[in-house]
Amino acid sequence: MTKFESRHYGVGAWLGIGAWSLVILPVLKDSGRCFACGKDNLQGLRLPIVSRPEGVEMSYAVPDGFAGWQGIVHGGIVAAMLDELMAWAGNQSDRSTVTAEMTVRYHKPVKTNQPIRGSGRITEDRGRLVRAEAQLLDESGELLATATGKLVRVTGASEQ
Repeated sequence: MTKFESRHYGVGAWLGIGAWSLVILPVLKDSGRCFACGKDNLQGLRLPIVSRPEGVEMSYAVPDGFAGWQGIVHGGIVAAMLDELMAWAGNQSDRSTVTAEMTVRYHKPVKTNQPIRGSGRITEDRGRLVRAEAQLLDESGELLATATGKLVRVTGASEQ
């Protein structure tokens, strides 16, 4: 087995040799402890993401504990929310995917304790490579942050 054929237990699958690979993971199990969406993770975001025919969506207000500057959600938390929306969209329709690459654009500050809406959807499914996008909007519909990403299909089944 070469170093590129070894099992990958982290996120991502770019091999650095100009080709995408299926990521080989053990069975993906939802432990309820995911930082972004895990209902059993009291230190996490516990995002209430729901599936829709056109993708996924959520409504949420980020607590103060996830601020960077006072009253403004930390940029890493914003990225985590966008990543989770894309991941949920990628795992619809009997797909099991993990994020391999993500680009985030911060349009306006996301304020703590203010209602936001998020959505994610698949923009292209090319078998092993799945492209997705996500966005966060404030209550008035103003664009706060967007992301595009490349997700890769993983081998093995997922268990909810």
